[in-house]
Amino acid sequence: MISPNRLRFLVIAIIFLFLCLLGRFYYLQVVEADTLTRQVTRQRALDTTLKYTRGYIYDRNMIPFTDREDRYYIIVIPGLIKDGEKVIGGLSGFTGYSREEIEETFREQVPVTYIVENYLEQEIREVLDDPSIKIIPLSKRYGKESLARHIIGYVNEADQTGFSGIEKAFDSYLNERKPQSIGMVGDAIKRSIPGLGYRVINCFSNNEGEAVRLTLDYHIQSIVEKVMDKRMGQGAVIVTDVKSGDILALASRPNYDQEHVEQYIDSDGSELVNRVFSPYDAGSIFKIVVAAAALEKNTVSLDTPFTCTGYIDVDDMAFMCHKSDGHGELSFMEGFANSCNPVFIDTGLKVGYKSIIEMAKRFGFGSSLYLFDGLIQEKGNIPDKKYVSARETANISIGQGEILVTPIQVADMVTTIANNGVRKKLNLVDAIVMDDGSIVKDMRIKGETRIISAEVAKKIQRMMEEVTLSGTGANVRMEHYGGVAGKTGSAETGWVMENGSTKVHAWFAGYFPIKDPKYAMVVFVENGRQGGSAAAPVFRDIAEEIMKLNR
Repeated sequence: MISPNRLRFLVIAIIFLFLCLLGRFYYLQVVEADTLTRQVTRQRALDTTLKYTRGYIYDRNMIPFTDREDRYYIIVIPGLIKDGEKVIGGLSGFTGYSREEIEETFREQVPVTYIVENYLEQEIREVLDDPSIKIIPLSKRYGKESLARHIIGYVNEADQTGFSGIEKAFDSYLNERKPQSIGMVGDAIKRSIPGLGYRVINCFSNNEGEAVRLTLDYHIQSIVEKVMDKRMGQGAVIVTDVKSGDILALASRPNYDQEHVEQYIDSDGSELVNRVFSPYDAGSIFKIVVAAAALEKNTVSLDTPFTCTGYIDVDDMAFMCHKSDGHGELSFMEGFANSCNPVFIDTGLKVGYKSIIEMAKRFGFGSSLYLFDGLIQEKGNIPDKKYVSARETANISIGQGEILVTPIQVADMVTTIANNGVRKKLNLVDAIVMDDGSIVKDMRIKGETRIISAEVAKKIQRMMEEVTLSGTGANVRMEHYGGVAGKTGSAETGWVMENGSTKVHAWFAGYFPIKDPKYAMVVFVENGRQGGSAAAPVFRDIAEEIMKLNR
């Protein structure tokens, strides 16, 4: 007879072994379930990688710029086909392949994958209703409605690495390389086994990796691009937040297709060029720099009188005003509002070449504006010569000659004026984030510098306001939304086109609303000829739509 102590020991031992067995079952069934399933599946799985995931690029409010549209992956397992005619006919209609080509791919009895776009999922399912068909919607990186293409950039199709723009500069964060695959159970010679079917494996969602959050506002970016597509063939637009220096929108035209970049390599339209960062003749928007230098040195006041007869003589050379019969008697502020060349040439000669160049450099002209590592942009040109003639000084006083500026540099200057002379560091990239918005790494550039006194800045603000009230920018008043202050520009390039005319660029740079400015914007229209008629209406249409957002 077993003693009670011995019996108790046996019971405890059995219970212990049973618990160990349960623990092992739990470990295998729960903890190691996914790993073991993958290992078993791989023994007989026909693993087809459909795509690799890539981190999102978000706007400031976590609205994605990428992966907004789906494309459909149709996986066909030939061994499971029930209605061959229906499947082959449907695939031919959706893919464009001939029936013979599709039949040929089925002969090896291995799974075949087709990519279908421009159809609704329901349309595909209604036609391809067969047990051999698996339809998997996966996001595609870019779509027909993709925004901010010139700054987002694109990926190399061969290896899915970033090739330009944000995609390239932040590839180390975005390039997750997680496969999205489908696994089918096959026999020893890799043919699908009827009845055992298939299942999706390793379909990681994009919200498991790191992403890039920009300062751009998706809705403002959309407004900008819709107006540009309606009104502009070639040019650039930038919108900034006056108080923070955040870039809220930037776009270049003509646009390009991110999925078919190869078609633009030999194009004459320079579609791949981001005009936001390219240098152009400044024209009359440079008069803001001259005005700042003159007001700071007390060379002029807003009321200083001038006389415009239609031209001004400098060293026996006549510099013409755009108003051939002249503006007559007018003040310095009226000369700015009406973009009178004689007034600013006279002022520039009094201020002096060196003071103008110094002020231009203080505003950031002639230097690349750092936004993030890897961004390709031009620095423009601010000629800093030791000896110059009066004629050269006259030329730069009206933004002509060797002066070259980029649209983003002009946006930087106007933002500074609207911010009462304090230059904020412009930002385009906010942070590296997870998809729940949690910050991995802050990418903001911080700092500010006073460029001109608040007193001088407010005088220039008053002059820019007068441009839209009585001057060359009357097309952009927008009084019902608080008004606009700005400056027009028509920049002679000296380039003669095929039709014999000279290329003239159009500018409008300003901010709104007038009281407590919130947004600054620059509109550049390549060969738009007149800032007041080509660029100002684009500014107005964009500004009105932005104000309707009630931001």
